[in-house]
Amino acid sequence: MYYINVYEMSQAYGGPEEGGWWYDVGEYISCEGTFGSREKAIICSADAEDNLQYKSKYNMGNGPHDGVAPDGEPDDTYLMRGGRWGETSIKVRVEDHIGRDYPSERPYYS
Repeated sequence: MYYINVYEMSQAYGGPEEGGWWYDVGEYISCEGTFGSREKAIICSADAEDNLQYKSKYNMGNGPHDGVAPDGEPDDTYLMRGGRWGETSIKVRVEDHIGRDYPSERPYYS
């Protein structure tokens, strides 16, 4: 079985290592259909993507103190791990499972 899953995508701050790194975060929104063949699911996923009504939003980290120095000025050295930043987008994926938020655990720099 193949599923057309819809996700809201954003970027989360991973940590300060190597000058700072980011990772993708996908928040599951809905399943737009199930199919017995991957090929059919791929064809239908294009239609699903064209028909979605989505209004993006702008994330500002973990809250009002994320990325802010003690004096109240913006400062990237005070970014908190896991905070989502920037404009969200929508992504339609054909998967062999019902959608779920990802990653299931916050990645660590190695």
